[in-house]
Amino acid sequence: MRKITALTLLLFLFSCSPTSSEEVRRSAVAGTFYPADKHELTQTVDTFLANVKKIDIKGRPLAIIVPHAGYAYSGQVAAHGFKQLEGTDFKKIIIISPSHYVGFDGISVYNKGFFETPLGRIKVNEELADRIIKTDKRFLFYPEAHEKEHAIEVELPFLQRIYKGKDFSIVPIAMGSPLMEDARILSGALYDVIDDDTLLIISVDLSHYHPYDEAVKLDTSGISAVEKLDADWLLEQLRDGDTEIDAPIAVLASIMLANSYNARAKVLRYANSGDVTGDKSRVVGYSSIVMYIPSPQQGEGKGEGAMIMKDEYLSKEEKQKLLQIAKASVVEAVTGKKQAKIEVTEKRLKENCGAFVTLKKQGQLRGCIGYIIAVKPLYETVKDVAMSAAINDHRFSPVTEKELDSIDIEISALTPLKRISDINEIEVGKHGLYMKQGFSSGLLLPQVAAEYSWDRKTFLDQTCRKAGLSANAWQDPATEIYTFSAEVFGE
Repeated sequence: MRKITALTLLLFLFSCSPTSSEEVRRSAVAGTFYPADKHELTQTVDTFLANVKKIDIKGRPLAIIVPHAGYAYSGQVAAHGFKQLEGTDFKKIIIISPSHYVGFDGISVYNKGFFETPLGRIKVNEELADRIIKTDKRFLFYPEAHEKEHAIEVELPFLQRIYKGKDFSIVPIAMGSPLMEDARILSGALYDVIDDDTLLIISVDLSHYHPYDEAVKLDTSGISAVEKLDADWLLEQLRDGDTEIDAPIAVLASIMLANSYNARAKVLRYANSGDVTGDKSRVVGYSSIVMYIPSPQQGEGKGEGAMIMKDEYLSKEEKQKLLQIAKASVVEAVTGKKQAKIEVTEKRLKENCGAFVTLKKQGQLRGCIGYIIAVKPLYETVKDVAMSAAINDHRFSPVTEKELDSIDIEISALTPLKRISDINEIEVGKHGLYMKQGFSSGLLLPQVAAEYSWDRKTFLDQTCRKAGLSANAWQDPATEIYTFSAEVFGE
């Protein structure tokens, strides 16, 4: 431990004062990990990106996993991940990396000032950083973790070129000495703060200093688990030494987060240092992976034809009235202006019934809230959850008045929950699933399985993950499994 004089401490406290919003974290690795000259750096990054073709993932990026070695080694692999951001307009970018130079307990969130590269300064989103810090005692700001750390810095020039001329901010996060519990804590914090304007970047390298063939085996095994979004499998491999990742907790957290959104993952590129240098005796592995929220297929989940139950419960007129109620409730929630009361005389609409209201904008999920249990008349349930979907779904920022004309509404009217003991009772395409074990629970609507063409086992696995349980928790006798049906209709 180095000695700290009184003067050094005073200067340190002053420079790191929370009121010092103009503090600049200057480049620590320009000229070593990447070019220090602005024009050379611009040309280098642009060339990397030009060498890559963007893949149509048919969805919105939620996170990218990219490497952080020197550009000569991993820059081209990283470009595959950043290429997927072309045409996007994320305003807030959370970047998580290991801490290579300083050991500490916890997760350090940088929450002030700017980060600087030869391409200019990037504002740290202090408000978002502070929100993350407040979610759990494991989060803190440990300045020394960021002073020399290259793993976040090397990603910044790619962002500066992708979003040149655009206004975006970052939240740099460095992982300290890892605890398994940190994966759940980090995933939960990210789930609480991520919205449509926010992107997650996980900056990690894979295996280190193994012979080429051994490294490929280690890396591809771990990458397969990530692509399948199987945190249990990845954790098992890490514990058994069958794969290596230099920030495993961050990757596990990203998988948990992705499963909360029913997201998918796609490996864009894998290579190692031996592919660049030709020296295959001791290599380091690199990969680019995108996690994305799929767009609904054309015509799926919308319109009068989107029936899930085999027999219609509601008439066309009753559905139309519920949609009018939902629309008025959304408008009132967003604008604060009282809407005209819609008279309800229909007997079915006055019966207690669970329901979900889903809001979509240009095919992308914009909010979804519902009551599982039938605690209110159906029309009142729809009114309540429509309002909540518009302004209280914490995965998204509240719907704005400008967005109202582009919001599509979908309603799912639910039948009562039925507990089952035999999974063969589950009819994919007809039934939704609700899982409960202890204080953990999760639900997936019937149309989710139909939309993704899941079989019964995959539907069970995904519902367990939605509940925050292991994928095979449905086999545990302690897990309660319920089915329900839903009549789904939209504007």
